Amino acid sequence: MFPTRLQLNKKTWDRLQYLQTRTKLTPNVTARLAITLALRDIRTATINIKKPEQVHVINRDTLFGEHEDAYAAMIKQFCSEQEVTADINDVVRSLIDNGLHKIGHLKTFSDLRTVF
Repeated sequence: MFPTRLQLNKKTWDRLQYLQTRTKLTPNVTARLAITLALRDIRTATINIKKPEQVHVINRDTLFGEHEDAYAAMIKQFCSEQEVTADINDVVRSLIDNGLHKIGHLKTFSDLRTVF
């Protein structure tokens, strides 16, 4: 379902790296958390189909790891329920952006307990 390489907005990638310095979680794990949080609260999840000017390319296997099928199922269900017809790259990028907005306040790894 996912393309081999996903294009993230450069600003999104910078936020992922910033959170890595604060929480010690790698960007791919933080992105997975962001997707999960965005899918949990679908009322505020919006899809931005505007293509970013600067991109950072991340490998699908790095982003989702062995959980690719689970994320594919969750995102497919989200798209079906919300009647989203946008490109999957746009959907993933938007979900990560929405989720990062919810965890942007984290200062340490232990702050994650306030999110869940």
